[in-house]
Amino acid sequence: MRRRFFMEWVLMALLLPPAMWMLQRSPGLAQADLALYDWAINHSRPEPSPDVLIVGIDERSLKTLGPWPWPWPRSVHAKLLEELAQKVPRAVLLDLYLDSESPNPEDDRRLARAMTQVPVYLPLRYVSSADASAGEVPGFQEPLAMFARSAKQVGHATLSTDEDGVARRLFLLEGERGAMRPYVGWQMASELAGSSPPAYDLGSSKMRDSNGWQTQGPFGIPFAGPAGTWRTVPYVSVLRGEVPAELLRGKLILVGALADSKLGDVIPVAGAGPITHLAGIELHANAIDALRGKHTVRFADGIWLAVWTALPLWLALTLILRAARQAWIIALGLGVACLTLCLVVLWHARLWLPPMAPLLGIVLAYFLWSWRRLDALFGFFGERVAALNAVPAGAFEPELRAPAQAWDSVEVQTRALDVAIDRIAQMQALLTAGLWHMPVAVLVCSTDGTITQSNAAARSLLVADSLCGSFVDDPLRGLTMSAVLLQTRREGPAVLGDTEHWSKGLDAERTTARGQIFRAHAAEVVDARGAGTGWVIVLRDLTSERQAEREREQWLRFLSHDMRTPQINILGLLDLHATGAPDADPSLLPDQVRREAERSLALADGFVDLIQARLHTYRFIEVPAGTIALDAVDQVWAHAKACGVTLSTRLEVEDATLWADAALLTRAIVNLLRNAIRHSAAGSSIELCVSADVDTAPRRVRVSVRDQGEGMTSQKMESLLRPTGASSPPTTVDLPASSGNMSRDMPHVAVRSHGIGMAIVRAVVERHSGLLRGVSVPGTGTTFVLDFPLYLPESTTITD
Repeated sequence: MRRRFFMEWVLMALLLPPAMWMLQRSPGLAQADLALYDWAINHSRPEPSPDVLIVGIDERSLKTLGPWPWPWPRSVHAKLLEELAQKVPRAVLLDLYLDSESPNPEDDRRLARAMTQVPVYLPLRYVSSADASAGEVPGFQEPLAMFARSAKQVGHATLSTDEDGVARRLFLLEGERGAMRPYVGWQMASELAGSSPPAYDLGSSKMRDSNGWQTQGPFGIPFAGPAGTWRTVPYVSVLRGEVPAELLRGKLILVGALADSKLGDVIPVAGAGPITHLAGIELHANAIDALRGKHTVRFADGIWLAVWTALPLWLALTLILRAARQAWIIALGLGVACLTLCLVVLWHARLWLPPMAPLLGIVLAYFLWSWRRLDALFGFFGERVAALNAVPAGAFEPELRAPAQAWDSVEVQTRALDVAIDRIAQMQALLTAGLWHMPVAVLVCSTDGTITQSNAAARSLLVADSLCGSFVDDPLRGLTMSAVLLQTRREGPAVLGDTEHWSKGLDAERTTARGQIFRAHAAEVVDARGAGTGWVIVLRDLTSERQAEREREQWLRFLSHDMRTPQINILGLLDLHATGAPDADPSLLPDQVRREAERSLALADGFVDLIQARLHTYRFIEVPAGTIALDAVDQVWAHAKACGVTLSTRLEVEDATLWADAALLTRAIVNLLRNAIRHSAAGSSIELCVSADVDTAPRRVRVSVRDQGEGMTSQKMESLLRPTGASSPPTTVDLPASSGNMSRDMPHVAVRSHGIGMAIVRAVVERHSGLLRGVSVPGTGTTFVLDFPLYLPESTTITD
């Protein structure tokens, strides 16, 4: 692609300058250049020189002396020159054509003699082939020989106009090939400056028409102002000596017809304000003064014009090639620079560099370059979209759209892009949803270890009291892995050095503040070039495994101790009777063996009940809490009576309903009652109370078992209520032993027990979304409370 761009750049650099060179002569660009030239030259008007004085043949002179040319004999002009000679002017331009004889030869001779008294410059009359009369040769018509000999210089005074018919320039030389005549004003300026033509950079000659007429040395005229700007006196006033000598002495006198006389040419000019008309003699005054002051305007031509046309364009192409993203800024800046340079050079160096061709070249270069870049971009874009759509998407493939008529290639590519975007969006949505719902905690990190995304499992593991929310509201986003790991406790010594990467040492086992255990595994994500773009961190939750290991060890100790004890007792009794021990009563042996066997069976039944409480599929139904309490009392009533313990039941509410497995919940309450009976002395009482918050939130049902037994220390109570696998015991609040009911403000404590009965209670309460709390005072008694959510008829789900 770079080679293609460079070749196209070379072609533009080679073809655009010649095209601009040819277009700069087109009417549109030429008129734009002239309009800018007129505006610029109008803002740099020179002051009219006080050395130039126009003696005008005006309407007043015609009224006084008669209509032109008769009765104005050449003796009148001779008298004017004689009058001027007395005032000693520097030079006189007599803008009259003297190429024919007058009716009175003596007038011609008098005029010729008067011309010798003052330096007089005469113009040549130009006759075109269309205007030539019979006997006239097209071209310049020479004045009579006597006038030519008497005049200081004879030169052309042709007034030229541009393509729009407006006069802006004259030519220093004009005429047939090999016989070009100098401009009469140039002759005057050169003579007065002490040099002779050619003292000006003429440049190359140019053909003006098909007859071989040529022009050379164009120069622009900076007009001093509109008509009347130059100091002017009437012809008749000078003729009569009415003009002071001081006004004429040492001046350049230009004698010719003014506009109001309607005798001479009136030429439209620009650069003197809005387009206006000047008499020929006023135009010559501006031209001669500009030549004398050397503030004529030169027009770039030839090689210099070619360089001016091509250089800004080449500069624009070079800068655009090096800084393509700032192409419009480059084009705008170079355009402004071209206009500024054009005006500065015109105002200070009096050189006109037409800017429209370079500006058009810069604009074309910008648009052509932008078009080629966009075309290449569209080509690359189409190839990449096609390659993307060619990748098998499998489950991510969007639904096929019905083909539609496309008007151009852009529409085809946009539709292909829509398909690619749909596929990517579906892939992203599926990957995001899959990551969010993964049961394994996953973190996505940047290369520096900053977390950019996490799933629900990671938030549940690492964020305390996390409600998970959605993948948009991520509390872990922006944290670093180092900061997250600092909030955990590492198992074993840290081995990560200061200079090692943050991903080193992540696979160590760590424990959160809530006692959850995990191990991190990091995998780096690389792109097609093998460069790392991020990391995926998988946090394996080991809490359940470690808890299961501790429980397994606990039950192994239970099986190795509690289950073996009755069997060892039976073997001991049998050994005593077999050896004939003196204190062994054979009549007691059956009862003793039965008691130990029943103890073994009770332990086995309790173990089975515990497994059922943990693994059994619960059958939840709507059941009154009072019914469950009464069923539990019925099951232990006989045992309590045999032990001399009184059972009492108090139902504070009758319509408290639970969503529960009635059999297992009854078994849990029975276990608490049996524990209370076992630790109560004969003659004591046990109270089973059912209370509820029916009208106030949170709506809860409480079942409490209160005995008057031996009680226990707070440390033992904490050990009984401590969750299995917890690293530190939860805090409990002891209630007074004399309280009839458990306090509703008692803190929630999860179930934990080293005995089978309490383990069953904990499992059942947990499966019912309940809480187990307890308080005890040594020597006074113990109270356990089972706290459950009240069943709401509109919902069959258990809410905490």
